[in-house]
Amino acid sequence: MTDSDGGAAARDEPTRLHILDLPQIYQKPTAASLLKALDLLAETSFAFGHEQVQRQQTVEPVGVPRYLTSIIASSLDWIRDDEIKERIWNEASLRLSARSGRNAAPSQTRAFKVNETLMIQLHEPSLTGDNLGLKTWASSLLLARRLMTLKAEVAWDRGRVLELGAGTGLVGISAACLWGASVVLTDLPDIVPNLAKNVSLNSDHILASGGEAETRRLDWSNASDMPQHESEKYHTVIAADPIYSSEHPKLLANAILRSLAAERWHK
Repeated sequence: MTDSDGGAAARDEPTRLHILDLPQIYQKPTAASLLKALDLLAETSFAFGHEQVQRQQTVEPVGVPRYLTSIIASSLDWIRDDEIKERIWNEASLRLSARSGRNAAPSQTRAFKVNETLMIQLHEPSLTGDNLGLKTWASSLLLARRLMTLKAEVAWDRGRVLELGAGTGLVGISAACLWGASVVLTDLPDIVPNLAKNVSLNSDHILASGGEAETRRLDWSNASDMPQHESEKYHTVIAADPIYSSEHPKLLANAILRSLAAERWHK
């Protein structure tokens, strides 16, 4: 190989960046700089037929999951455009999910900032099998941050609230706190023990707001898990991104139909 060949090869090598070279949340970076950083954290090469187009810059993997988590957990309150904020959160969530699989993540307790006064603590066990409800996804945080707006839009009247597919409980716990509501958080049997743990972790916030929260198993395919009498039904049903199977849309619609009080269908 000639010197010129070696120089060309060196120029072809992508620049390696450290995580600290990326815009940090405490610096309140612009939306454009965050989106550029998230683009760098996508797959480092893309296949087009039999060719690969390689990025000119890549990022050292050490610290990347923590960096992405900091973006997802941030309120991004210095960015005024809500659509841009949602795009940033969604992109960060996709990057986090793609990096070495979330199954590899150890058990941890994380804090999620819902608004300036509410910080929710959530325990997330290591994923086993297909138990996606053991992790907190960006859609839950997005919905939790919109609850005060939704409260006015749905003319919420302090009736009981049901959360379907509660997962780690971020939305239901936030509803209990922000609405002062009585919330029943439900999910499959394997998810409920951790869900109950998270309700307990945030019991002080819930009590201080005048809300209540309890957990129950609810399998959408099991009619016996559904309310059996009108008096057991709910005034409001909430859910964040609960569909990850082709069977779920019909099951979810049926669960809502069986759970929502008849009077609410006429409002």
